[in-house]
Amino acid sequence: MLRRILAGLGTSVLAAAVLSAQAGAPPQGEGGRQGRGDGQGGGRGSANLPTDAQWAAMSPKAKEYVDKAKAIAGDDPDLQFDFGIFCKASGGSQNPDRASVGVPNSEPKLEPYPAPSPAQVVGGQRLFDNFYWIGNTGIGAWLITSNDGYILFDTMNSEDDAKNIIFPEMKKLGLDPMKIKYMVFGHNHFDHTGGGEYIQRITGAKAVMHRDDWEIYLKSSGRGGGRGRGRGADAAATGETATAPPPAPAAPLPKMKRDIDATDGMTLKVGDVTATIFQMTGHTPGSIGMVVPVKYQGRQHPILLVTAGTDVHNREAFVGGYEHIWDEAIKMKVESVMQAHPNTNMNLLARTKYVNDHYPPAKNPLLYGAARTERYINIMRNCTLARMDILGW
Repeated sequence: MLRRILAGLGTSVLAAAVLSAQAGAPPQGEGGRQGRGDGQGGGRGSANLPTDAQWAAMSPKAKEYVDKAKAIAGDDPDLQFDFGIFCKASGGSQNPDRASVGVPNSEPKLEPYPAPSPAQVVGGQRLFDNFYWIGNTGIGAWLITSNDGYILFDTMNSEDDAKNIIFPEMKKLGLDPMKIKYMVFGHNHFDHTGGGEYIQRITGAKAVMHRDDWEIYLKSSGRGGGRGRGRGADAAATGETATAPPPAPAAPLPKMKRDIDATDGMTLKVGDVTATIFQMTGHTPGSIGMVVPVKYQGRQHPILLVTAGTDVHNREAFVGGYEHIWDEAIKMKVESVMQAHPNTNMNLLARTKYVNDHYPPAKNPLLYGAARTERYINIMRNCTLARMDILGW
């Protein structure tokens, strides 16, 4: 009898495993989203990315786009490096890409800094006179300072990140967290919004997010980070068995108060800094980016903060989201493109470490200048067009 029962259990487990495998993994998104099922862990061949085999067998039209991107790079070593990041099947923004990225063969000479797993705290880095990055090797937040308060772009994963990374690192830099006037969120995912509720509660800063991502955020089941989000690791650590009763449901985590709905072209003014928000639908329905004026050695330089590299889900998102913000940025003569996940856009960990450690360096490798940044954007554009052609969009 016991043998028959065990055999039946084994058959049931095997059937469940087969059904689970047939169901497939959830779709992958941009960047490593901790505590979520949608983090990019190398989801090659997903609905949004061609496989390596498809890339190798690209159509003549796709090859035209790749050749155009390569021609735009020319003999510029930084742009050649960027071409190598973006013109491949993965688009350069998968976690394995970030964990293996090198450095350009340009001046100043940099030491490679691949993103380790698990992520390691980097802390606060001064990149320009009024501009800082605070975070770990997987995700961070941008801080823009003025003579009358600060703007924070994204808030990392969780309340713990806000308490133990963002606030302490600001204080080490001589910056007062209570001077944060606005928090701007590139999109609703918890690795970008996780620390928002705590910062809003402590500082009174106004939260800014696009209407459609506010709706998604407020309807979602959690706030961000790893607390109270799944039992697998805890069960293994404590020796908990499958027959143990489930724990009592955790109290709902608090959410940010909805303050401001971001709109395309909206400006935020804090003291002597005016930031301009642009819609970049694609990664999420309400994704946004922002152009901010940074100061470096007596001069002002507009830079573009995007919320995703080239995570395009369809042609409509490409035209109405990514191309829209890229074209607006070109009009504003931006001189750099960065995002909260390092090691995809210009904010390589190797670059940010160099700038912070040598601040102010004679040559800031994060500044490409307007003409080279336009070429950079057009490399991203053509590499993305090649992937879309391969996918039949």
